[in-house]
Parts: sequence; C-alpha cells; structure tokens
Amino acid sequence: MKIHQQSPNFRIPGVGRMTAIAAALISATGLILSGCSEMAISNQDSTATTSAAASHTSKALPVSVSAQPLNLAGEQAIQLEASSWISADPKRSLSLVLRDNAEQHQLMYPEPVEYLDVRQTETGHIAVSLNHNNQLVLTTIENNSATEVAVSKSLPWALEGLCLYQPPREPLQLFALDEEAVAHQLLLTSNGKQLSAPVIRSFSLPPGTEYCAVDDVTESLFVSEEGIGIWAYNARAESQVQRVPVDLVAPWGQLAENAGPLAVVDNTLLAGEKDGDILHQYQIEATPDGSSTQHVASYAIANTVIDGLQASAINKQITAVVLNDETGQLESLSIARPAQSHQRESMAYIPASAETDAVKTPGDAADDPAIWVHPTRPEASLILGTNKKQGLYSYDLQGKTRQFLEVGRVNNVDLRQGFSMKGKPADIAAASQRDRKAISLFQIDPGSGHMTTAGEVVTTLNDVYGLCMYQSAQKDVFVFINDKDGRYEQYQILDTGKGWQGKLVRTFAVETQPEGCAADDRAGNLFVGEEGRGIWLIGADANDGDQLTLVTELGQPSAEHLFADVEGLDVYQTDTENLLVVSSQGNDSYLVYNADAPYDYVGRFRVGLNARLGIDGASETDGLTVRSAYLGEQYPQGLLVVQDGRNLMPNDLQNFKLVDWRDVEAVLKTDRK
Repeated sequence: MKIHQQSPNFRIPGVGRMTAIAAALISATGLILSGCSEMAISNQDSTATTSAAASHTSKALPVSVSAQPLNLAGEQAIQLEASSWISADPKRSLSLVLRDNAEQHQLMYPEPVEYLDVRQTETGHIAVSLNHNNQLVLTTIENNSATEVAVSKSLPWALEGLCLYQPPREPLQLFALDEEAVAHQLLLTSNGKQLSAPVIRSFSLPPGTEYCAVDDVTESLFVSEEGIGIWAYNARAESQVQRVPVDLVAPWGQLAENAGPLAVVDNTLLAGEKDGDILHQYQIEATPDGSSTQHVASYAIANTVIDGLQASAINKQITAVVLNDETGQLESLSIARPAQSHQRESMAYIPASAETDAVKTPGDAADDPAIWVHPTRPEASLILGTNKKQGLYSYDLQGKTRQFLEVGRVNNVDLRQGFSMKGKPADIAAASQRDRKAISLFQIDPGSGHMTTAGEVVTTLNDVYGLCMYQSAQKDVFVFINDKDGRYEQYQILDTGKGWQGKLVRTFAVETQPEGCAADDRAGNLFVGEEGRGIWLIGADANDGDQLTLVTELGQPSAEHLFADVEGLDVYQTDTENLLVVSSQGNDSYLVYNADAPYDYVGRFRVGLNARLGIDGASETDGLTVRSAYLGEQYPQGLLVVQDGRNLMPNDLQNFKLVDWRDVEAVLKTDRK
C-alpha cells in the first residue's frame, strides 16, 4: 500500500536556473537527463521512465512559419468546425462566430470572460470560461447555437489558468490552477443555469505554473513551469500525485528558453514558449500503463510573441491559435497531424454504487472484504471488512456499519457458509491475525449474520499476511494463510466438541511476497497472487502437492494490463461463468480472467466516481471480493466490493466501494466483442 504524496517544489531561493533544473530532474527521475526528446508518462504510481536517445546536441532547428491574423476579438479562440469558432474576450463576452456564406456573431454569454477550454460531445461542444466574478461559465453548443449556459458559485481562489478533463464514462472535470500554485480538480455538473463544481482533490504544483492541458485518452495532465519546463501528472483523481518531465529548457531539453501555454488535440501536445516565438509539437502515444511523449517538431512563428495558445483538429490538419503579445491579435497556423502508431483506447470506468462508512483509524488501515449472503432475505446480506490496525467490521449493503469487533491487526478476511459449530449450523469467517501470528476465527449466525469470536489457530509463520478459504465438495473447510517470505500453510478447520480447531495439512511457497489468494470451490483450484511476479495456480485439496503453475506473469503479453502489486483476488461463479477478478494495484484497475484453463484475459476496468451519489472512485486497492448471488433488486447479479486506498469527496479515512456486477458485465461484453 502506498501513501499519498505531494510533489515537491524545486525552486530554491538563491539557486540559479540550471541548478534548479538539475535538482528537479534528480528528484523526479533519479538522474540528470542528456535530453528529453522522449518521455514516458506512467499511470502507475511507481516511477516514470525516460529515453535519452537524443541529446541536446541533436536538438532540431525550428522550422520558420507564418501565422495569419484572425478577425476575432478576444484573447483566446478555438475552431470548433470548419466554419465555426468560439472566442473568449476579457473585455466583452463569450461569442460563437459562424463563417459560412456570411459571418455571424452569436453572443453566448454577455459578460467579460477569460480563459477557455472546449470538449466535443456526441451532439456538439461544451466550453468553460471564467467571468469577472470568479465564476465558472459552462456553455453547451449544439447545431451552432448555445443551448444552455450554467454558472457556478464564485470560486474561493484567484485563478491563473484552467483546463478541462473528460474521463471515459465519467462526468466532466476541470483543473483550476490558482495563484498559490495549487491545482484544484473539480467535478462539473449542470442543472439548468446552475453549475455545480465540488472539489475532488487539490495538490501542489511547481511555482510559476499557469498553463495546463489534458489528454483525455491517456489521462495525462500537462503543466508548464515557467523557466524550467513541461511536466506531466496523472489526471485521474484517484491517482498518486507525482510528476515526470516531458521537456525542459536547453541544454536539458528542446525548449529554447521558457515553457508557456499548452494545448492538446488528438494525440498531439502543443507548447508555446512564453514571451518567445517558438511553438513545439509532441506526439502522445498510449501505452499499456499510461503514455509517452515524443518531440516531433519546433516552429518559429515570424513576428509573433506567444502569450496564449489553443488548438483543434479540422480534417487532416491541426489549427493552432496563438495570441500575439506584441499586437494583442489572435493568429492561426496549420500543423500536420502526426500518425498514430496504434489505437488510442480508454479504459472503462464503472461508477461505485455505494460505499461503506470510513474506518476509524487513519493511514493505510482498510484492507480486505468478504460478503455474507443472508439465506432468506438477500437484501439483508452483509459485507465484512478488515481494519488491519484495529479489527473487523460488518456493513449492510448500504455501507452502514452494523458491527465492529476490536480484535487487533487482522489483515485479510474470507468466509464460508453452511458449516457447523459443535454440531449446530454456523457460518465461519477467518482472518489473518498479525499480532499473534495466527488465524482468527469468527462464528457467524446463519440467520442474522451476527459475528462472535471463535478462537484462533496459531501458525508456524513468522509474519502472517494474506489469507483465503476453501470449501471442498465434501463440505470440509480449509484456510490458506501466507507469510511475507512466500510460505503458505493450509489448515483444515475441524468442528469438535470444544469448538473449531485447526489442523495443518499442507505447506507450499512462492519465491517472493504474496498476499491475495482465492479458491474456486467448484473446480478445487487455488489462485495465488505473488505481488511482484504474477498469478499462480495450485490444487486446493490437501493432497495436491506443492507444485504451482504460473497462470500469468507480469511483463508478459498475457499480462500486459497487469501491474504490480498483484493484490486482491476472488472468483465470480455462476452456472455458466467462472471468472477470476484481480486487483492490479499499480495502475488502479481491475482485471478479469477466465478461471478455467487456459485462463484467458477477458477485460479490465476502473471503479470511478458516482456524481449523482457524491461517491468517489477507488484506487490502490488491496483486497476485493465478489459474489454472484442474488442480493436483492439492487444487486440481482451479485456484487463486487473493493478496498479504496484514497477516499475522496470529501477527503476521509479509507473505506470500501460497492460495484453492481451488472455494470461489470456490461463492460466485459464490450471487451469481448
């Protein structure tokens, strides 16, 4: 589990620009680069990688070009279609300009506005600006006409810049950069004339940052640090705040002297040198774990001092619009669109349908869930969840706390129904007890779900960690528990006159740290997650030996979407489906494989925010669980529950997010096509 970190600022009073750049590079990448012609922007929380294939000695000379004056008032303008433009004027208004047979100006918002960003929708465009009352203005444009204008409450910060972000299958978002070098990520939803803009998260930026742009497909936020260079962040609200360099000023990169306004269109990042005449073009390439940028060309725009920049893709050309600081005139030029080396594909987002109460312990505390199904009232089923610093919770399907047992550091939890205690019907839960190197057992009343402690099974492990359960065809119950050193012990839970007792029946091991595991009771298989290696398979019965088979390995084509750490695992099983769900913690996603040989990859998704319910998404997931049972009308095909490492909206202690399996099935059907 990784802890949220904010990126440090690298401006040091009294230190020269080159020294500051070197310090920034050392901190951001661990080395000083010989060039920044290509930079990988990773959606993992771990590191960014660089390619120094081109040094500053091979820096390309700018191509001389001319920009044509635009007959548009204002400081920013974007071409929407071949014959339509939108312009923002800080002295007048926000206007739509149609240039067909005769030029027409349509007033969309009758007050002065500054800043401008646009996103295309299925039926038109959405534009966002800021008025002089420090209110966001969102305008919906359809059929070359403004159909709706929504205005927010006044923002509590003085802004330096803004840029839109449209995550896949999520509501529109906005990055608002304030004068204190803080980025505020806002969720934008309109209701008539009212624009709601709650803060999802805020994080520090380098000083001198006033320009930003987002590539929605790779979910990369680009910002300019004046005098230093261009940085990339992960735009996902649930991601760790970490920056990597895209390009730096000479001699460290392709920028001649400065970093300035930015624009993203298709797979292209444009960057103008503020107070200079050079416009740089970078190609953005999607990679399995994020994106990479490649410097393509530099253009020297004759008789222009760049102050603002916007861009759009019309036909096979990119139309860039710059504000000439010397003349105050908007000017445009056309740039060739670079070819895409492969398809740019966005990962699907599924909104959380509910969330549990937060645990009561700060830091990395919530860890692993399990689902108990009520035998007669499925809507009264419960979710068990560990607080690995304190104890075990149970929640109802609305996420409200129903019970808490303060039993110490229990890390992973699992359960099985249809067992017995002293000969009487009882359901059983087990959790890895790190304080006492043991398996904590819990009796669950099969009629109410009420939990009581039921003793412990002491292991021979030194540092117990992960755990899962298995129930054989003969209804025998087993617990698998592992050590951080890779060892597994399998215990059979025996019902005796004195209560439950544990009997060690098998041991086996993986080479490095494991945690998550999941049993396919029907097939008698056990899936084992080795955090930094991949997923293994072994028979779940005690007489199945100690040899494991590698199902999928990190770094291999079969696991191109799986990023360490491999964390929670569980099996979703019906009469016709048998699926393995895996938490890919390294890029905040969830992967689905067939749980039957040859264990093919099926699809992947992320758990995103639910704007209607005010629930954030999930990130850095440790444990997960899934059940296919009917759980009432709300979850007729079952439920997925995932631990959330960063609980946002508002920022709170960790909890668990609930996901309707019907939404997962819809994504998997799309992936299977």
